Formats: sequence, C-alpha cells, structure tokens
Amino acid sequence: MKQKLEELTMAQFIDLICGDTSVLKKPHEIVSPSKLATAVRNIIFEYKEISDKAGARSYLASIEDYVKAKITSVIMTMCKYLVDVGRHDTARNILAEMGVKAAAMTDKRLEAEIKSRLERAKHEIEKAENESTPDKVDKAALRRSFDEQTASMMAYFKFQIDPAVMKATVYAHLVARQNRELKAQAAAVRKK
Repeated sequence: MKQKLEELTMAQFIDLICGDTSVLKKPHEIVSPSKLATAVRNIIFEYKEISDKAGARSYLASIEDYVKAKITSVIMTMCKYLVDVGRHDTARNILAEMGVKAAAMTDKRLEAEIKSRLERAKHEIEKAENESTPDKVDKAALRRSFDEQTASMMAYFKFQIDPAVMKATVYAHLVARQNRELKAQAAAVRKK
C-alpha cells in the first residue's frame, strides 16, 4: 500500500482527495479501513505541509484546540461526578491543578464553574467537529480547482504540467514556490 505523497502522481492524488482510495492499494490488496484512513490523512497533510505551511500550522493548531477541549470535557465530567457525590474538595484540587483559583469558591460557585467549563468544552468540541466534516465534497468543483491551479502554474512557469506523470510532491513544491514568488512580487509592488 502506498503511504507517502511521493508515491503518487498528481492525478492519483486528486483522485484520492475525491474519495478514490483504490489509488493507494495494489491490485487485490486488502487493507483495513483504519489503516487506509490514516494513510489518506497523512498523505493529504503531507501535501498541505509542502504547498501551504501556514495552512498546515493552522490545521495543527485547530487539532490541538480540539484535543484540549476533549481533555477539559473529560476532566470537568469527572469533577461534576465528584461534586454529585459530595467530594467538593477533590474537585477543587483538580481545578487548582488546572490553574483555576477554586480554593475560595463556595460549593455552589464550584458547581457553577464546573458546569460552565464543561458546557464550553462541549461547545468547542461540537464546533470543531462541524468544521472538520464538510457536508459533501463537490468532486467536480475540486477537480476544476486543481485544473485552474495547474493552468495558472503552467502560465506562470511557462511549461507543461501533466498530472498523470508529475509526482504529487513536485507539484506541491511548485505550488509553494509560485505562492512565495507571487507574495514577494506583491510585497515589492507595495514598497514602491
């Protein structure tokens, strides 16, 4: 099974983004869905990391926020259960370990703080999950956007790009280079 971006042509990568995971498998190869999903995620992230470093960093930051919200949700749920069984001091200690000044809180205030933090964490988790799962990928629009990008790069670099032959990593580096050069030209124009 292919697990790296360099093993794909650009045409195969576009097929992969459009949902065709067969481009990763050898004929008659059976791969578990979780292993396949991991490979797809890693390959797409590798492309994004090469072609759009800022976007990749933003993606990682959003994943970090999601994980923090999940952890907060679990901890606040535990604190809620502790409060429900009358272990307010243990819940205060846990909040104190998280950096919350809970020592002086009354039991009612502590319960309200826990409930508030739990609801906030659940909201952040829901928001992150809604943002990360688009309703439906418009495959035709996605292919069109890659065609437009390829046409733009062919005009900019003044050479032909054959997606069926060009490696996806080379294409990603060309995208990054074009973006860098266009930003530099725009910056130079603004300085004048």
